[in-house]
Amino acid sequence: MRMRQVEAFRAVMMSGGITAAATMLNISQPSVSRLIADMERAVGFRLFDRRGARVHPTAQAQALYEAVRRSYAGLDLLDQAARRIRAHPVGTVRIAALAAIATAILPAVIARFRILYPEIKITVEALGQRAIEERVFLGQADLGIGIDVPGREGIRSTPLARAEYVCALPANHPLAARERVTVEDLAGEEFIGPMHEADALWNRIDVVLETAGIAISRRLETQQSHTLYAFIEAGLGVSIAEPFSAPLFHRLGVAIRPFTPPVELDFGLLEPDIGPTPEIVAWLNADVARETAACLAHVRKVVAAR
Repeated sequence: MRMRQVEAFRAVMMSGGITAAATMLNISQPSVSRLIADMERAVGFRLFDRRGARVHPTAQAQALYEAVRRSYAGLDLLDQAARRIRAHPVGTVRIAALAAIATAILPAVIARFRILYPEIKITVEALGQRAIEERVFLGQADLGIGIDVPGREGIRSTPLARAEYVCALPANHPLAARERVTVEDLAGEEFIGPMHEADALWNRIDVVLETAGIAISRRLETQQSHTLYAFIEAGLGVSIAEPFSAPLFHRLGVAIRPFTPPVELDFGLLEPDIGPTPEIVAWLNADVARETAACLAHVRKVVAAR
């Protein structure tokens, strides 16, 4: 194996796709594909299953990535420590969160935080799940808010909430007249997302559709839930969506309905597992939990409203 092949492999695993990896490495997509193919020949096994433009890591790739991640961790920690010292003086708290949570939960939390800690600077990165875990693992984030990941080495995870997905529809869609939408109701519908290269946030949706054997039209896909909701508001289709953004887009005209069977996902507060939780992070943990509970209670009211 050559180092450049390993870098391409690592970039695909971190970013979730060939296109994103090419952007990360500042090279062309064909170059990334060629490096991956060369590495597959070098290691003697397939790294990714390819379905058109999409790639899915094989079990062997997952095992290899763990070794690659460990080999990079020491260098990354040294590099990031130097960058943190330059860019973040003492008195900075760094948060990495899923975009929906960063938008729906953090504004109120940060407003209260500023009253109690006016001298503390906060940086917020809206990232995908894999990137959040990497930030926390490498000590680049003091707090991560994303999918719960109990048992991952180097990350301490505290359960935050179990969130139930909602069915999001254009306001004038026939299914918007129903009190509840079932998976069978989606048969033949123009369904937006999820992308198969997207984060774990989407995985449960695919399972429900595949288990029920429901045939849908999937001509439009997106990785970000805010984009998904915007497409729905524009009348481009329906979807099963994360609930945190539902109140905002309900105000913009998107119909929000409960969905059967329930699609649930556990979210968590992630920290570097390097000692006791700092006092400021402990305060953030508690307030994020309170705000999340309030947000999901509001979602339940929105879902019940007709």
